[in-house]
Formats: sequence, structure tokens, C-alpha cells
Amino acid sequence: MITAIMSIIFLTFGVYTHYRIFSSEYRLSTWQDGLKIYAPAVMIIAIILFIIYGIIALFTGITVPVPSVPEFEMPAANTVTNTIMNVYNNAAKNISEATNTMATNLSNATNKITTNIANTTNKMANNVSNTLNQPVNNKNKVSRSFVETF
Repeated sequence: MITAIMSIIFLTFGVYTHYRIFSSEYRLSTWQDGLKIYAPAVMIIAIILFIIYGIIALFTGITVPVPSVPEFEMPAANTVTNTIMNVYNNAAKNISEATNTMATNLSNATNKITTNIANTTNKMANNVSNTLNQPVNNKNKVSRSFVETF
């Protein structure tokens, strides 16, 4: 209960302080409120002027210029169908060519990778077999650099 009363007191104090600090901004931002009492009179005057203009235009023969509507000719159905089918066929052909090119490039890259792996494996196998076939002269000697790394 005390919390509720204190929150009401602080809210009231906050609103009062806020309005006191920003009262000039509120006054400046609502200066148009005084003009809204003139809105009905402005609308009535505008409607009366529009009616007077309409009456004058009706009896004096003033006309509103209306531009002529251009004539549109519809193409034959065969031409439209042919055009659409040509666009569709070109798109399908381009997609097919792109897919084939991509598949060829992927196949070539795969073959190169396979060849490189096979060559590297063969080189490693040859190196290992050459190392195993060499006689071992310094069986228990460890190089100084090997010891220094540890």
C-alpha cells in the first residue's frame, strides 16, 4: 500500500516538474489551436466560391480542356504467344548452358584434385620406400637441433 501511494506521489511530482520545465515548448507547439475556430468559416467560403465559379462556367461556356485518349492497337494473339515462348526458350537455353558449363568445370576440377592427390601419394610412397631401403649408419645418434626443440 505504501508503495502504491509513493508511486502516485512520484508520478504526480514528475508530471508537474515536466510540465513546468517544458511549458514554453507546449505553448509553441500548439499555437495552431487558436486557428481551428476559423476552419468552418474558411470551408464555407471555399464552397461558396466553388459554387459561384461553377455557375459562371456553366452559363459562359467555359469548358475544361480534356485531352484525347490515344488509340491502342492490340497485337495479334500469335505474336504475343511467339514473343512469350521465345523469351521462355531463351531463358531455358541459358539456364541449361550455365548448368552444363558448371558441371564440366566441376568435373575438371575434381579430376585435377584426384590427379594431384594420386601424384602426391605416389611421391610420398617412393620417399618412404627409399628411406626404408637406405642403410642406417647412425642408429642411436640424435641431432642437437632435435634436442633443442624440446
